[in-house]
Amino acid sequence: MSSDKQWSDDVVRMRRDAEALELRAQRADDAAEREQLMEKAVRLRAKCEELGGPESATMDPM
Repeated sequence: MSSDKQWSDDVVRMRRDAEALELRAQRADDAAEREQLMEKAVRLRAKCEELGGPESATMDPM
C-alpha cells in the first residue's frame, strides 16, 4: 500500500471514528460522558482537517 493511500485511509478512519463518537455522545445519559465523547470527536475532526484539509473533516461534499 502506498503511503498516500495509507494516509488517506487513516483520515477516513479518523473521520468515521469521530462520527461514531458523536453518535455515542448523543445517546449518552451522563452529561460528563457526553461532553468527554464530544471533545474526543472534536479533536479527531481537527486532526482530520490538519492532515487532509478542511474537505476531509466532513463527508458532506462542497
